[in-house]
Amino acid sequence: MKTLEETVALMNSADYKERFAGEYYQLETRYLKLKTMTEKWDKGELNFTLTCPRAIYDRQLSCMLLYLFILIERAELEQVKLDIDEHMGELFELYSNNEVIRSKQIRVDIDDIIRRVKAMPVSSEAHMSLIKLQEAVMWMGMNLKRLGNPNPYPNSRNTNNTKVDKTADDLHF
Repeated sequence: MKTLEETVALMNSADYKERFAGEYYQLETRYLKLKTMTEKWDKGELNFTLTCPRAIYDRQLSCMLLYLFILIERAELEQVKLDIDEHMGELFELYSNNEVIRSKQIRVDIDDIIRRVKAMPVSSEAHMSLIKLQEAVMWMGMNLKRLGNPNPYPNSRNTNNTKVDKTADDLHF
């Protein structure tokens, strides 16, 4: 992992490939630092208190990781050489080979679109779009079921209580 200071020259370069590499290294560094912080948070090892809920950090990590993957794809197409951190290489392999992770990411992405549609002026077209997007989230959930993902809703079949579980991936639709 490069330090942010090590990327400054790349970001100021006249060569777009060097600027591209600098962009990747900065994002990789920020991603790995945020991931390390959340792992320490999970272990109770932080010496400060965070104000945002954990779900915000998880969404940020997810978006950053997707952005990193896009930069990797572009680097291959544009023939930009990147020295990928070994931890990132493991994540890329896991992501590219893991349909569960991709399905969950799609659900999160659709949820973000749902929020934007809800912010639009009310119309029958926007309402129908909202319904179809919600159906898409449901079908991706069925895809997770097909992949053998354990039931994230333990109370869904328990008729002895009135508890309704939150969505497993903290969706807000």
